[in-house]
Amino acid sequence: MQTGKDTFIAANTEEAVLWLTLNRPERCNPLCSDMIAALTGAIAAGSADPGIRVIVIRALGSAFSAGHDLLETRRRDGENQTAWEARIDQLLQDCAAMMTSILHAPKPIVACVQGVASAAGCQLVSACDLAIASEDATFCTPGVNIGAFCTTPLVGIGRNLSRKHALEMALTGDQFDAATAERFGLINRSVRAPDLEGVTRDLATKIASRSLESISRGKATFYQQLEMPIDKAFEVANRVMRESLTSEGDAREGISAFLEKRAPDWD
Repeated sequence: MQTGKDTFIAANTEEAVLWLTLNRPERCNPLCSDMIAALTGAIAAGSADPGIRVIVIRALGSAFSAGHDLLETRRRDGENQTAWEARIDQLLQDCAAMMTSILHAPKPIVACVQGVASAAGCQLVSACDLAIASEDATFCTPGVNIGAFCTTPLVGIGRNLSRKHALEMALTGDQFDAATAERFGLINRSVRAPDLEGVTRDLATKIASRSLESISRGKATFYQQLEMPIDKAFEVANRVMRESLTSEGDAREGISAFLEKRAPDWD
């Protein structure tokens, strides 16, 4: 496995299974621009490799992914409003493209989740075809806590869960445990922490033993008929998220308060 300091994604192959590991544990594996680009490239490479039949996404450290890097979403010194909005638009579009690349990948992609999966990190779990989580994993869409409702994560999460469960996550911003995430339909099952990797490996190996042609065609057909049109949903959600992150509204105060470790002042 590649685990160099500058490697955002560590990759290794076991038989026909490609393991992609989010490799920024000290930052809780944020879905920053570099991480999104690295994961997008790794998924594309695995999809194109005839020796790969299943892809697993996992993470190092105490968190699966904390979602977008809030520092990256703040306005930069000397950056005008138009440039700021354009940069946030690009970030959100790249993230949406990465999420949809998982859906469109010809090979099954499995999330192996430990720790917290928050906001876009929770969206990543929802985008994967299957998800196995440690029983101590937690899931949340906490944007409402900082004044930036998680519209983009809800595109994927809302297609996994019932509307009421999805909105409960988004409206409260609370953390939900793995047992609840399983009941909601966000993950397939929760397992003991020591068993997480083994259970995921067994599942991936079983799928890898099946007909790749059949799975590729079947997966594509499943998503094609299930929800149409998801691309339009991302356009709307991205616009609302960009407006939240780049406006004078509550998100600016909420993000500042979060980064400064203080209570937000909504007045």
